[in-house]
This record gives sequence, structure tokens and C-alpha cells, in this order.
Amino acid sequence: MSANPRILVIDDDPAFVNATKAVLEAHHYEVDTAQNGEEGLTKMKQHRPDLVLLDVMMSWVLEGVSVSREMMAQEGLRRIPIIMVTSIRSSEHQGVFPQDEYLHIDSWLDKPCSPSQLLAEVERTLARHREFEKRRLAQQ
Repeated sequence: MSANPRILVIDDDPAFVNATKAVLEAHHYEVDTAQNGEEGLTKMKQHRPDLVLLDVMMSWVLEGVSVSREMMAQEGLRRIPIIMVTSIRSSEHQGVFPQDEYLHIDSWLDKPCSPSQLLAEVERTLARHREFEKRRLAQQ
């Protein structure tokens, strides 16, 4: 992980993306953005992020779930932590969200969330991931 962690925000809501990018950059994170899952996966392969903030509902209702599964299936992407940032749990689509399947997600944030909630969860998730990677490398 670089001195300034790289975060990829994958979300189709420009207001959320712009606000999130401003908050993260003000706290010295490098931020890249994507408007949909396909663009996000392409950007991950070009410049591997240290963390992904991923919306669930974009071009279609469970696009974010599909992105997380694709990341899990690819060796170079499977260890990137994901924070789902979503409003699906308070929407009419809540019933279609998988409840009994393993999801490659490290944490959740419900939209809307405050900048302090976002920053705290990003910091917690990155710290957990650093500790996990340190233990994993020590076992090799």
C-alpha cells in the first residue's frame, strides 16, 4: 500500500462521487472514480486500488454484487477490500439483495452517510486489511 492509499469509487451518482472524492482527497487519499461496474473493473486492472467503495444499484439493481463476485474470481483483484455504500437496504429492491450467499464485502455504509462515518469506515477497513496482509505474508 502506498503512502497515500488509492481508493476507487464506483457509483453512478455524480453528486455522491464528487462529494466522496472531495472528502477523501482532503484527507490525503488518492481517488479514482468509475460510473459503472465495467468501468470500475477496467480501472482496477490498470491501477490497482487499495480499497473500493462500491454502490450496489447502478446500471441494474445488483450490479455492485456482480462486481464484487468478479473481483473474487480474479487473482489480482480478490484481496482488494470493498466497502459497499448503498441505499438498497431502504429501497423497494431490498428483497432482491442476496441474504444467504457469501459476498466479497468487507464493510457496509448506508447512504446517505456523513463524511466522518465515511472516513472512519475507510480507515478501519484499511487498517484491518493491512493487519490481515501482514499476517498472511508472515505465514508464507
